[in-house]
Amino acid sequence: METLEELRDEASDIVLQIGDMIFDMRTKSRGFLVKRERRIFLEDEVYIWNIYWFYQSKDIEFNNVEFMEEEGLRLSILIGTIELYSINQGG
Repeated sequence: METLEELRDEASDIVLQIGDMIFDMRTKSRGFLVKRERRIFLEDEVYIWNIYWFYQSKDIEFNNVEFMEEEGLRLSILIGTIELYSINQGG
């Protein structure tokens, strides 16, 4: 089993770009990455992706938020809760 640090290292290889589509396996929602913003919290630098959700299921109470922190998004892609469809690589 991989450690969290090993997962973070592997996830850092995932390339995210404006125009990429993501599919949330839990909620069946689909969205596009539309903007990447740099934020500073205390002394930590993080990146946030703004997401335009063009489809969200009406059958569930929980809908996806309009933004995700980049490291969390990459880890979600790595573990398979979110699928990435790259604008340049076709998936």
